[in-house]
Amino acid sequence: MKFPALMAKVKVLNSKILNRDDFQNLVNSSSVFEIAEYLKNNTHYSKIFENTDISKIHRRDVEILIRKSILKDFYNIYFYLPVEGQRFFRVMEKRFEIENIKFVLRSLHSGHPEYISKEKFFPLNHKTIDEDMLSSIKNFDDVLNIFKNTFYQPIIDSAYQNYSKSKKIQHLLNAFDFWYFTKMKTTLSLIPEFGKNLKKIFCIQMDLANIQWIYRAKILFKLSTEEVLNFLMPISFNLSKTELQNIATSENIDDFINKISTCSYGKYFQNIDKNIFPYVIERICEKIILLYAKKLLSHTQNGFDVMSGYLYIREYEYKDLITLIEGKRYNFSNEKIKTFLLLAGD
Repeated sequence: MKFPALMAKVKVLNSKILNRDDFQNLVNSSSVFEIAEYLKNNTHYSKIFENTDISKIHRRDVEILIRKSILKDFYNIYFYLPVEGQRFFRVMEKRFEIENIKFVLRSLHSGHPEYISKEKFFPLNHKTIDEDMLSSIKNFDDVLNIFKNTFYQPIIDSAYQNYSKSKKIQHLLNAFDFWYFTKMKTTLSLIPEFGKNLKKIFCIQMDLANIQWIYRAKILFKLSTEEVLNFLMPISFNLSKTELQNIATSENIDDFINKISTCSYGKYFQNIDKNIFPYVIERICEKIILLYAKKLLSHTQNGFDVMSGYLYIREYEYKDLITLIEGKRYNFSNEKIKTFLLLAGD
């Protein structure tokens, strides 16, 4: 058995993941207050809520506490990892910082710099840019100045030139995603054989990210096929270059669905009503990854495999809770909320 201590630690953490009964109770709650109360009194989130007055809690506060919890669990794993695994983890942590940066960029693009606040960021242990500085940004000049002399500078300098010409936010967002996933690919290539399944699930994730990007860019944003292909991640696993090029030539949603239904992941996309497709494409892709993550979690001979599966499942728990909170915020029916859940959805 490889990395037994890591396996034992992850198994303990995974035993606390919310189950179907928990999600059913949360779906049946009538407000964000009741969600917070249930999490505090009945789940592994109790510790993160212990000094919080639930009666005065705001939706945003609940989200921040959940964010803190997911990162706390990830940090609890760090010291059980081999050296190569710790290197991977430090790169993975950058994704949360990039999500903070992308939130800032989207707020500026939409003309709402007032949305930017420290409370909306993922709270990180290791930062390239201090959260106070990030939250002080009011315009793109601030972005260029604050990112100066960091490894983000060449990313933003190049992407901002394209954004200034086109006013398409995708130039900014994709530049950071491209940097992160390329960096992760390089990091994973250095992990020995014990990490082969982590590499595999990462590459599957890239395949599915490219499918979603083609849909958004070609069908929703009406970009040219050449523009779409230029934005794709240079990482693939089951999808060939020919398949990607074929999907990128889709003229409309019917054409897109027909083409992905015959690609390497086609069995997951067949017989889908085009009227609901925009609402389920992301969920289908995440369900595919979830299936593989659960398989990794069941491995008994490699603690690194178990850890790899847990990272994805733990993040999907976070996403499901945010979905629940947003569903209650917008008064969605319980049945509709359930259709969007990953760990306990239909």
